[in-house]
Amino acid sequence: MARSRENAGNSQAHAVARSAITALPSLPSHIRYLDEYEDEWKTIRHPSESDLWNIKYDTISITLDVKIIHDEDVKILLKNFFAWLLHGKSPTITQKCYFSVMSIFRDYGATWFLDAVERPLHGWQIYWDTRWRAAIQQSVAHATKLFLHFMCEMCLGDFRPGHVDFVRSLPFDWNDNYQGVISGESILTADEEAKIIEHLDYVTESAAYASDEELAKACLLCISYQHGLRPVQISRLNLDDLRIYPGEGDGPLVHFLAYRAKKRKSTEKTAFVRKIKLEWAPLLVEYSRRRHLARVWLRSETASDAKLFPFARSLMIKAIGDTTEQVTGIRRTATDLRHSAAQRLADAGATVEEVAEFLGHSQADTSLDYFEASPTQAEKLNKALAISPIYSAIVEVARSRTIDKVALLGMPSDKQVGGVPHGIPIAGIGGCDLGQSLCSKNPVLSCYTCRKFFPLNDVTIHREVLDKLRPVVRFFFDESLGDNQSPAFVQLKVTLETVQAIIKALGAGAEGDVHE
Repeated sequence: MARSRENAGNSQAHAVARSAITALPSLPSHIRYLDEYEDEWKTIRHPSESDLWNIKYDTISITLDVKIIHDEDVKILLKNFFAWLLHGKSPTITQKCYFSVMSIFRDYGATWFLDAVERPLHGWQIYWDTRWRAAIQQSVAHATKLFLHFMCEMCLGDFRPGHVDFVRSLPFDWNDNYQGVISGESILTADEEAKIIEHLDYVTESAAYASDEELAKACLLCISYQHGLRPVQISRLNLDDLRIYPGEGDGPLVHFLAYRAKKRKSTEKTAFVRKIKLEWAPLLVEYSRRRHLARVWLRSETASDAKLFPFARSLMIKAIGDTTEQVTGIRRTATDLRHSAAQRLADAGATVEEVAEFLGHSQADTSLDYFEASPTQAEKLNKALAISPIYSAIVEVARSRTIDKVALLGMPSDKQVGGVPHGIPIAGIGGCDLGQSLCSKNPVLSCYTCRKFFPLNDVTIHREVLDKLRPVVRFFFDESLGDNQSPAFVQLKVTLETVQAIIKALGAGAEGDVHE
């Protein structure tokens, strides 16, 4: 859209708006804002004398530049708006609004803001519905509503504090951030989850020998996958927020203290404690040991030495994406891991309030999409039994190596996989590169998802394993009243999914669904 001509030189143009702007209180000598990353107040000095405001927060540094605005009245108006945002909102919201405001200036000129001050309330309703709502992006619509809230508080034009509800009622179409949850695109498949768990198990076992980079990336993935924390929350974790307690036989206990993010008010940013799974606790223990000795991996210049992960937030986002792509073959974001963690809770029978609390949502109904996407109990059982053709179609074989019966019998007995899981004798399913005597995991149940295992190329054997273990899964499902988060149930579920995938890869069909 063509940019409107500015008429700053004409003192008669927009006289009402200019008079209202002149009546605004003078900017303070200092503007203070809270950097939650450093947990300290920062200051912009003499804001009225500078057209360049440098803001630093969350390892990010940006400059609010209003030099290109030659209309002094509009410049004063926008400086007051940005000061209002920094004082009452957050640096993040201020940054987003700055870019939106500057896009309005580039497309419509400085006169748009003068028109905004002079336009009456009923005129705003008509303008919003007929011209503005459909012509702009969501970010600009959000910034516009914040600008109108600012006008209400500052009593600009016809706006007064009592008109806040009018501003809130102005409609615009939010992008549905949960569409990927409903469609399933943002939720990890069973195969992806199995590969991530296997990767974390593998790095945990060799944590003492892992490189600094591998260890740091595994810790980031662990926290993001298990607890669904946003990168901004992970970046704010301090060294002192990680608590390590000696365990009683099962190894150390690892807890960490984090804070709610993306809250409108600082009073809503409360702390919460989370626990790392016992199986993965050694990851954080080893990382903490190294972190107290050195900075560990790539320290960013903008990051604080007091942080558990002294990396720029952009580096964390990239690290999580790189690791998921390396492990699963599909690049996943921290948001996908967060959605998947919440979906696991919903599938396990958690209430809407429990999922909202887990995610740190202020309103419970924000979490309803996870329950709309959640399968029924019968579907859960079909998935757990690995007999749903729809579900098994998304399961991929994580390995292509197989071994024939002659080669298997020729291997040392220690490398021939066999065991008695849950009292069921199972043998001859394949070979192991490591050897069962050196393996700390349960034979058979853990072998199918292990990278050192290569299955026998005989479909009959694996079909027998499937048939023998299905009643065990059914037993655990009934005993846990449908709670598919218990360790035993999850292990059996993932094992049967992998067995089914191997059968499919070897060219055998699957049985049909079993319904309750």
